[in-house]
Amino acid sequence: MSCMLEREKYADYLASAIKEESPWIIEMRAGVSLLATREHEVDGKSVRSGFIVNLTPSPDRPRVGRVDPLVLIDDGGDWRVVDSLWTLGRLAGGSTASAFAQNPIIMLDASSGPAIIRRMLPRIKELASISSEYPEILTRASDNSSVIGEKPLEEIHSILSNLIPYLYDMSVDIRGKINILLGSWGVEEFRKQFSMSLEAIRVIEDEAQSTYDNLSQLVRVDEFVALREEEFSIVGDSAEITQRISLGWIFYSLGRRPTGETYTKEFYNELGKRDLDEWIDPEDMSRWKEVMIKAINEVLRKWVEERANKLSEEPELDSRSSTLERMVRGFSEEEERKISGSLERFF
Repeated sequence: MSCMLEREKYADYLASAIKEESPWIIEMRAGVSLLATREHEVDGKSVRSGFIVNLTPSPDRPRVGRVDPLVLIDDGGDWRVVDSLWTLGRLAGGSTASAFAQNPIIMLDASSGPAIIRRMLPRIKELASISSEYPEILTRASDNSSVIGEKPLEEIHSILSNLIPYLYDMSVDIRGKINILLGSWGVEEFRKQFSMSLEAIRVIEDEAQSTYDNLSQLVRVDEFVALREEEFSIVGDSAEITQRISLGWIFYSLGRRPTGETYTKEFYNELGKRDLDEWIDPEDMSRWKEVMIKAINEVLRKWVEERANKLSEEPELDSRSSTLERMVRGFSEEEERKISGSLERFF
């Protein structure tokens, strides 16, 4: 369900969540997407400048997202679009691309944005034109897979903090999706509270294993999390927000940096989500708890119904992932060598 709020009221709420000054904390591990732009007129052309943030949970790149520039230039009814750091550097210069990489907020600045665009205008014909309405361009999926523009989760959170003043700027449009942490449980605590069987945990791990085999990770469920997913559009003096509740689970493993330092890797996985048929004020904590528990039970009920056959089966003796096979084979070969060496002196 969508709800309209005054921009300032929703901006206050988001700012408190970003700064962790309220009960609501943004769960960065579950992903963040954001698109912020400011409209300008530069040398008689209608333009918009800003940036795109995309932090999506990924087994291959946990805790890593992307921050790309976005420049839209109206060229005779069509749009010329810059949405990569490489293209920004080619048209506006390497120093501009470097400045953006260090501080993406410059693209929202009322003076820096037009100055950057002015450098690009003589070369915009080098860009392919897109015959599309402006809102469609903003919502189109990016296919940028370059490592240029990648940033760790911590830097993306810093960018969100720097964005706070622009949440109140009516000349800036901001669209996005965030996840607010509602609750977290260890496996045993979650099983007891929501009557989840051990076999269900095994099925979750088995279903996810193939996703992580190429990382040589043996999957286990370490934590369950309930999130409030908020999709929002802040335009002018109002904000439109859609709320959902999602249930996810996390497993942890140890990684090692090139320096030899060990660290914990976190892998987020979604189990399911539910739309809400009512708007609930973020201040109403007791109501959110009721709705959260109801939504979790609905997600689990549907999940169990869809896997009724798997949950009724006994585990197969040979149902191992390739990761587990390699571990078992390596262990067996090592043990065989030890036994062989210990018996050699008797023959």
